[in-house]
Amino acid sequence: MTTNTQKLRKLLPLFIIQFFTWLGLFSMWIYSVPVVAKYVFKVANNEQNFENATFWVGIYFSLYSILGTSIAFLLHRYIKKYNAYLLHSIALLIGSFGLISIYFFASPIALLLSFGLIGVGWSSISTIPYLMVEKISKDEEDANKYYAIFNFSTVIPQVVAAFLLAFLTKNYFSGETNKTIFLGGIFMLIAAGICFGIFFKKKN
Repeated sequence: MTTNTQKLRKLLPLFIIQFFTWLGLFSMWIYSVPVVAKYVFKVANNEQNFENATFWVGIYFSLYSILGTSIAFLLHRYIKKYNAYLLHSIALLIGSFGLISIYFFASPIALLLSFGLIGVGWSSISTIPYLMVEKISKDEEDANKYYAIFNFSTVIPQVVAAFLLAFLTKNYFSGETNKTIFLGGIFMLIAAGICFGIFFKKKN
């Protein structure tokens, strides 16, 4: 087996984890405004409520981005001490709880908690998989090649999400977009489970 084949085989589990992770993220990015408008401000087709929803979603996205970036600095320290798959599985688990909780919260303040949890997940999503790719590739020239390949792990879920989530929302959820984000949380939970399974297998 060639070195390239071995490295691609090591990347495959990360591809699968990323696939389910990014399906969860795309459900949030696509449907957050409609969900907040309809289920928090109650009337989705009211212009004022839609503006309020857009304003609050801007706050939520800023919160998870800032929190995720801040925690990412800590991950660089802890990834040297703890197994990367274990850390990533815990972060994804927390992020999945954030997505799932959106279904149950109808208060703009309560949703700050949901997106705070998503921020913890995002800190790992935007950091640990790329550190893993760097570790697999060994050198800088090799890393650039495998980073390019690894980018497909975000592109493919984007294409799938564009069709799958809309299809499910229309045909199975009766347009209830909060159920779509709930499903996104389940996708991320699956990613966390796969990630922990890999950690457990490597440990034993």
